[in-house]
This record gives sequence, structure tokens and C-alpha cells, in this order.
Amino acid sequence: MAVDSTALSGPPHEFCSMKRSPLVAILLTVFIALVGFGIVIPLLPIYAKHMGASGTTVGLLLMSYSLMQFLLAPTMGKLSDRLGRRPVILAALVVTVLSYLLLAVADNLPMLFASRILAGIGGADITVAQAYIADVTTRENRAKGMGLFGAAFGFGFMVGPIMGASLTHAGGAAPALTAAGFAFFTLVFAAFALREPQRHEAPLVVRGVGAVRGMAAGALALIAVNFAAILVQGQFQSMLVLFTHERFHWGERENGYYLGLFGLVAVVVQGGLVGRISKKVGPTPMIRGGLVLIGTGMIIASLAHSAVMMAAGGMINAVGFSLVLPSLTALSSLSAAADQQGRVLGVFQSTGSLARIAAPLLGGFLFDRVGPAAPLVAGGIIALVTAAASVPALRWVPIAQPQAAE
Repeated sequence: MAVDSTALSGPPHEFCSMKRSPLVAILLTVFIALVGFGIVIPLLPIYAKHMGASGTTVGLLLMSYSLMQFLLAPTMGKLSDRLGRRPVILAALVVTVLSYLLLAVADNLPMLFASRILAGIGGADITVAQAYIADVTTRENRAKGMGLFGAAFGFGFMVGPIMGASLTHAGGAAPALTAAGFAFFTLVFAAFALREPQRHEAPLVVRGVGAVRGMAAGALALIAVNFAAILVQGQFQSMLVLFTHERFHWGERENGYYLGLFGLVAVVVQGGLVGRISKKVGPTPMIRGGLVLIGTGMIIASLAHSAVMMAAGGMINAVGFSLVLPSLTALSSLSAAADQQGRVLGVFQSTGSLARIAAPLLGGFLFDRVGPAAPLVAGGIIALVTAAASVPALRWVPIAQPQAAE
């Protein structure tokens, strides 16, 4: 896996409290799982279109996955706090395998919806994977750990769409069966390689009434920014295939390669740059700058009338999102005690899932009622407005310090 090797083999003080083998195991688990996810995601809108779906119906299809994540992410987080990270991850992978098998035999919209609902149930374990990363990283390196998580995520999402594009010649159920195979391999790998992590951090202490008020306001600010960032990115990604099909007549193969470009950018930025930039400027400037890049990239893509301009807009957008997401996740994690990581990240993840529910619905409505470029333009404007609003809002976010050992 092409992640920043120095993050795992640096000097002893760099990751002194990090359990390296568990970190490698969870990153590989995420990578393999995302290959399967990436294989089918660029194909779903085309499948749905062939079954007579409108842009709004495609939005509903993509929304069903996020709806299940929204409903189950907090529960999965709580279960992993109580029962352990490993068993919850393994159970979710079983459901994911079943979802791809159902997709392989789906020949109508209800079956297509059922497969995505099952996939959303299995996909709710992303919260548990993030909590696992939090368990095996130090507080100082939390942003870097989340960046490596994003790199594994992005690398899987780079390989998956490209592989899915190459499988379109095989036709029929080949992409879905290949995705099921990757999910099953992930299950077997995790069963043997994934160990239950030790939660080694002391509880966080935020003292004084003012600090409590600040934490509450900071939490609201993080939730709002997270919602806006994922809303606009969700609009872009959910309507991308329909937009490029309408403007450039791209099919599954071209869109697979284009989405693979997104994953490549995520690998480079999150695997090699997030940790270094975070140490120099901190996560808050990364969030603001990333939002500006997201908005700029979406506006450029909406105006594109060539593949080169479309690629430029997509790359700028992907760089921005690769900076924003791990920074937001790290700030959220740093506000939680060691035994509450799953619960806090579950709530944070469910907020993102709520945005992913709204994004394809809004995108599909704008696509059908306004025009193919409307979801991109609206998303770009929202991202730029959020970047401006985050300047005062994120000042409320404190970084709580761990309780000193007695």
C-alpha cells in the first residue's frame, strides 16, 4: 500500500505510544475493503439509469447507503466501546459481503436498493475503524494517524474504480462479484491479522464553566463545518457520473478512471502531507484552506468543457477534501476520553452520514430541475461560504489536555 512509510518507520519518539502492528492491520483492512467499495460506486448510477431511474431516484439510491450509516454509526461505536473493536468490524464485513452478492444478482430497482441498504449497514463500521486508529495513536499524532487512515481509504478508492472500469468489458455481475471477493478477503484477513487494541490514553479533563461552554460551542462549530463539507462533496460525487455522462458522454470506464484520480490525490495528500502540514499550521487553518479548495474545484468543474479542465477541477477539489476531513476527525477525537472514542466518533460520523443523506437528494433535485451543472455550482458556493464562516466559528474549538498521571 502506497502510504508514507516514514510515518511507520520514523524515529522512536515520533510514534512512541503507537502500536505499529495494529495500525498496519487496520490500515490494510480499510484499504482492501475500499477496493471493493470503489469497484461498484461508479457503476451504480449507470445501472440505475438502465433500470429507468431519474436523477432524483439515483440520489435516493445513493442516499439509502448513507441513511443506514447515519442510523447505525452511533450504535456501532457504542458496541465497539463495550464489546471491542474487532468483533464489530468482523460482523460488519460479513454484512458487506452479502450486500455485494445481492448486487451481483440485482435486476430491478428494489433489489438494487436492498443491496445498498445492506452495504450501508456494513459500512457503518467506518466509525469503529476511526476509533481503532484513535486507540493506537498518541494525541500529538492523532491528525497524522487519521491522515494515514484517509490515505488507506483513498488508495483503496483509487484502485477500486480503476479496477471496476477495467471489469466493464466482462459485463454482467463481474464487478459486483469481484467486490464481494475483496470484501470476503478483507474478512479473512481481519479475522487473522486484526488484534483488539489497548485504549491507553488517560481521560481528558476540561476545567471550569467557561471551558465547558467553549467545548459545547466548539462541538457545534465542528459539527456544522463537517456537515457542510460532506454535503458539498457528497453532491459532487453523487452527481458526478450523471454530469460527465451528460456533458462529455462518459461511461463507466471513464468515470472509473476519473474517480481513481480522486483516490490518487487522497493518497498523496493524506499519506504524505497532512501530518507535516498539521504540525506546522495546525488543523484549523487546514480546514479553512481546504474548504476554499473544495469550492474552487467544484466551480471549475462546473464550467469545464474539456477533460483537462474537468480533471483540474477534480484534483483541486480532492486536495481540499483530503485536508479537511482528517483535520475535522482529529479535532473531534481530541475532545473525547479514551473510553468514549467510539461514541464520540459515532456521533461525528452520523453527522457526516446525515449530510450524505441530504447531498444526493439535493443534488438529484438540482440536476433534474435546474441543470446538470447546478449541483456543482451550489456545492462550490456553500463550500466558500462555509470557509468564510469558519474563521470566527472555529475559534470556539479548544484542544483539551489529557489528565496528568498521579
